Amino acid sequence: MIMYFTPVFSEKCICDFDICTWWHRDFEINTKNPVGPHNVRRSRRYNVQVAKHSTKDFYDSFVYESIPRNGNGRIQNPWDLPHSDTLDPNIDDGISIEEAEQINLSWSQFVYNRDVDVKISHVDGISLGPISNIIIRPSHLVYNVSINEGSVIIHIPKDDKGHKFSIEFKDDLYSYCSNRFKYVKNGDLVGLEPRNGLLIFASPPLTRNMVPDMNATNTHVMKPGPINNNDLGSSEIIYFPPGVYWVNQVDKQDDVYGKYGQNHIKLHPNTYWVYFGAGSYVKGAIEYTTQNKNFYATGFGVLSGEHYVYQANIQLNYSAVKSDQFSLRMWSHNSIKRGQMWFCVGPTISSPPFNTLDFRPSDSSLTISDYKQVGSYFYQTNGPQIYSGSVIRDVFYHVNDDAIKTYYSNVLVERVIVWKCHNDPVVQMGWSWRNISNVTVDSLFVIHTRYFKSETFVPSAIIGASPFYSPDQKVRPEASVSVTFSNLICEGLCPSLVRIVPLQSYNNLLILNASFPDGLMRNDIGRSIVSKQKNIKMGIKIMNWFIAGEKVTMSNFKTDSLGRFDIDSSYWGQWSIN
Repeated sequence: MIMYFTPVFSEKCICDFDICTWWHRDFEINTKNPVGPHNVRRSRRYNVQVAKHSTKDFYDSFVYESIPRNGNGRIQNPWDLPHSDTLDPNIDDGISIEEAEQINLSWSQFVYNRDVDVKISHVDGISLGPISNIIIRPSHLVYNVSINEGSVIIHIPKDDKGHKFSIEFKDDLYSYCSNRFKYVKNGDLVGLEPRNGLLIFASPPLTRNMVPDMNATNTHVMKPGPINNNDLGSSEIIYFPPGVYWVNQVDKQDDVYGKYGQNHIKLHPNTYWVYFGAGSYVKGAIEYTTQNKNFYATGFGVLSGEHYVYQANIQLNYSAVKSDQFSLRMWSHNSIKRGQMWFCVGPTISSPPFNTLDFRPSDSSLTISDYKQVGSYFYQTNGPQIYSGSVIRDVFYHVNDDAIKTYYSNVLVERVIVWKCHNDPVVQMGWSWRNISNVTVDSLFVIHTRYFKSETFVPSAIIGASPFYSPDQKVRPEASVSVTFSNLICEGLCPSLVRIVPLQSYNNLLILNASFPDGLMRNDIGRSIVSKQKNIKMGIKIMNWFIAGEKVTMSNFKTDSLGRFDIDSSYWGQWSIN
C-alpha cells in the first residue's frame, strides 16, 4: 500500500522551554516499497501527541516507521529495481518471514523539560484499549496509564536521563515459532513481539556545550534536499536544520527509485562536528577524517541507512558483498589518532546495512548518551564498537547482532535497553583472546529476544563468547578477562544466561542481580554452556539469579534443573552460584 500526502506542516507542533515536538511535511505511509528520497516513512498505525502534564493542549509528534529491507526486497546492488530479487541466493541477509508478515517498527521522539502526557492513538480511530491490552517494556518502568476515547495517555515524569520504552498491545502480538532451524508457522514458540512496534523516546534537552552556534563563521548550514559531493564544504561544523536530506550518487541525479545508496558523507579533515537539528532526517552514513582531539555527533535528528543494500561494500559500488574492512558503517573514521574522543548525544540511527560503528585504529574512546538505534533487521547490525576509556549510558538498541562488545578495558556501560533479533548474543566477549579488566555493564534491560536455534559459534545467549574468528589463533590461558554485569533483566522467553568458548582465562566474571521473570526457553536455546579448555581458569561468580521468581543456587543450577547451567566439570571449584 502506498499513500501520498500533500506536503503540509502539522497544525500543532511546539518548541518552547518545556517541550519540543516536530513534524515532517513530506511523508509517505508506504508499507512495502521504498519511499521517495525527499520523503520520510510515516507509521501506518500510530499517531503520537504530547502535552504538558495536566493540560489539554496536545501537540503532534511525528511517528517514523522502519520496515525490513526498507521496501527494496532482496537486491544485490543499489541500482537494481526494488523487489527484483537479484541478491545472491546463497546470501542470508538475516531476514526471513519479517517482510512477508509485515513486521515494522515505529518510533516517536520529543524533547521535554517537565512532566508530560503522551497520547497514542490509532490512525484509523480504532480503540487501543482497554488498559489490560497494554504492555510497556521495560516492565520495571511504572507509568500512570489511562484510556481516553480509545487513545492511550501516559504520564511521563521529568528525568534528566530521559525515558525510552516500547508500548505494545496484546491484540497486535506476533508469535515467532521455530522448528529449531528456522522460523515456521507452527513450531516451538521462541518470541512474542508486536507486529507494529512503537517506541517512545523522551529526551532531555542538550547541554549548552553539545549545541553549536548555527550562525558562527565556522559553521556550514546545509539546505534540505540532495547532498552532492561538493556540498559539504570544509567548515569545522556541519549543521543540518529540520528537513529531509539524501546523499546523491553524483552531482546531479534524477529522482528515480533504485538509483541511490552509492555514496556516503565523507567529511573534510577540518570538520569535527555534525549537528542534527530536531526534525532533520539524513539518508546517508558519516565518515570522519578529522584529527581534532574531540569530535562530535549531536542533536535530535535521524541518520538513516535506508538507501543502502545489505553489507554495502564501498569498494564495489556499494553492492551486497561482505567485507569486514569495506562494508559501510553508519559511523566510521579510518585514520584515528591516539587519544581522540567521539562525543555522541541525541541522534537516532535507522536501518543500518552492516556494523554500525568502527573507528580505525582502535586508539579512540567514545562518550555516548541518549542514543537510539532502530530498524536493525539485517545481520551484523550491532551496537557501536566500545573502545578503551569509553562511557555509554542511556541508550536503546534494536539489533540483529551483538548489542554490547566487551573487547577493551576501562569501559562503563549503564542503562541500556536492548530489543534483540536472532543473531549472536546480547553481549559479545569472544572472537579473539583478550586481556581486559575494569569493565562494568550495569542496568541491562533486554525487552525482546527471538532466537530460533541453539548456537555456540554465534551464541544464543545474553552473555556470549564465540570461538576464534581467525583459525590461526591460539588459546592464551595466561591472558584474562574481568567483567562485572549487574542488574540484568531479560523479559519474555529468554535464551541462556551465558555461552562461553574460552579463549583465555576468566579471572573474575561477576554476574550480580540477574532476573528472567518470564523464564528460560524450554528447548536447548535456554541452556547455558561453558566449554572445556585446557589450562583455563574459570572464575565465574553469579549472585542473585532469579528465573520466574525462583533463585538459582548450587543445588538447582544443573542442566535438568532450574538454572540449566552446563559448565564443564574440569572447572569445578573455580565458580559459584549463590
